[in-house]
Amino acid sequence: MSHWKQIAATKAILGRETGAILKDHGGKLRIALAYPNSYAVGMSSLALQILYRGFNARPDVVCERVFWDPQAAAAGQPLLSLESGTPVADFDVWAFTVSFEMDYFNIAAMLRQAEMPPLAAERAGTEGYPLLIAGGPALSMNPEPLAPFFDAVVIGEVEELLPRLTALFVEAIEEDRERLLDALEALPGVYVPGRRVVGQIGNPSYEPIARLWVRDPDALEPVSSLYTPDAEFANRHLIEIARGCGRGCRFCLAGYVYRPPREQPIDRILAWAREGLTRQLPVFAHGGRAGTQAPSIGLVSAAVSDHSHIDELATELHGMGARITVSSMRTDPISVPLVRAMAASGTQTLTIAPEAGSERLRRVINKTQTEADLLTAVELAQTLNFPQLKLYFMIGHPTETDDDIQGIVDLTLKARAIFRRNVTINATPFVPKAHTPFQWMAVTPAKTLHARQVMLKRLLTKHNVTVSADSPEWAEVQAVLARGDRRLAPVLMDIDRLTLRGFSEALARHGLAAEEFLDERTPGTPQPWDVVESGVTPSFLRYEQRLADRERPGHRCPPGAVECLACGVCGVTVDVNTKTTLPVTLSGSTA
Repeated sequence: MSHWKQIAATKAILGRETGAILKDHGGKLRIALAYPNSYAVGMSSLALQILYRGFNARPDVVCERVFWDPQAAAAGQPLLSLESGTPVADFDVWAFTVSFEMDYFNIAAMLRQAEMPPLAAERAGTEGYPLLIAGGPALSMNPEPLAPFFDAVVIGEVEELLPRLTALFVEAIEEDRERLLDALEALPGVYVPGRRVVGQIGNPSYEPIARLWVRDPDALEPVSSLYTPDAEFANRHLIEIARGCGRGCRFCLAGYVYRPPREQPIDRILAWAREGLTRQLPVFAHGGRAGTQAPSIGLVSAAVSDHSHIDELATELHGMGARITVSSMRTDPISVPLVRAMAASGTQTLTIAPEAGSERLRRVINKTQTEADLLTAVELAQTLNFPQLKLYFMIGHPTETDDDIQGIVDLTLKARAIFRRNVTINATPFVPKAHTPFQWMAVTPAKTLHARQVMLKRLLTKHNVTVSADSPEWAEVQAVLARGDRRLAPVLMDIDRLTLRGFSEALARHGLAAEEFLDERTPGTPQPWDVVESGVTPSFLRYEQRLADRERPGHRCPPGAVECLACGVCGVTVDVNTKTTLPVTLSGSTA
């Protein structure tokens, strides 16, 4: 594909969008905002849209999007921005938002495609390259595998810092790079990896970077501003109704990276929904425009049904005529108005996540839904005529045995007896994540996980249950990245075509083996992710681990709890303006 064809393809994409911001570059700070996955995936990221709107809010800033396109890279095409087709290397700042470890390979590939020195140390002292900065949940909990690539990493929720960060870029981007890094390092929540000497696993030598979190939910505007029929969530008006989760599931990164839970008032959510429904988005059919339609309303949260006014919210949205989708839902208890509204909206699949088949194992992981809760949701799905029921399970949880796998079979067959249409389950291998109570746990060997997946397929497919089983070998790769250190950066750059064998061989070429990262860790020993102070105390994580060993549920932190000091997050916070620590309550007020 020639250069002009590449630009024509991006113009065609823009022609199907609503909400793109096009600015002249003259006299402006230029920011390339990258999502290291496909356009369809990236355009379903609310984080990308929040950053895009936030950067472009300043008239002296132009922010354009960049996505990973493996076909363009394979054809030798340059890495260009979507809006103007400008090479990424010509921007002043190249910012990444990173949600998933498996996208680390795409980041390395994008750096190669941009024909820039990939390591920050190689770019130091050389004029003409953009400053590289990154953030997102994956890096906020363990930035080390990618740390050598970036000049700076934002740890935590960037909205807390975005106006000051953007102003700094505008004012100082032409300064000597070392002076700019000095200014960045002085900001709270900003990690400058080149200024911190870290070694291998267990050798931190500095004060950690405190995770930023937005204390006042009114300061957030987590709503879509871009719409396209070509996204995974096509033409959807996404609204983050709450941030964080107080359930305390011990395996869950989101439950810890976004502590404490904060929910938006129902009046704000409804106002955002009304504004979204006023939009008339183009509908395309048979290659051309076929009319317009209001977007559907996508409710986003770690647990949408946990919002304290979810029943009222669902009823009001349904009364507006909104088509409703949700990112996730709990069943203890099930929100009947929400499920009814989803059915009325034409939702094809009701998805619930038992995570484990036995109540014993659900206590271990602190996912305290009972079998009765889960089957009540299944009965509701049957009554409301959903075409499909999907059950999400993890396999390989700590203490899991074949009896727990049989528990998945038994629970699924009980659901199958109630729900008489399509039933499917997903068996995702458990991957321990940094700053969770299971961060020290070993990864269950792929051979064991394969045997358990085979057992599920053998026992369930004959009952017309579709079993989708994610690869245990790729889960091991994810675990290496999730718990790795800086030695992985050259490994990522050493992979031209990603395969399991290629990853293993690249590790070996750099003197590494996957087992080093997959084995059990000893609580209390230093870890690579100790560069981050998540706010949750190590003693609390060890306490939750001990409760798991005893098969006991643990602590919850519901939104609005006052002066809870259990896990440590709400004990102190960092003042963004002074970098001083202040005591706070969970409701966000300073004491």
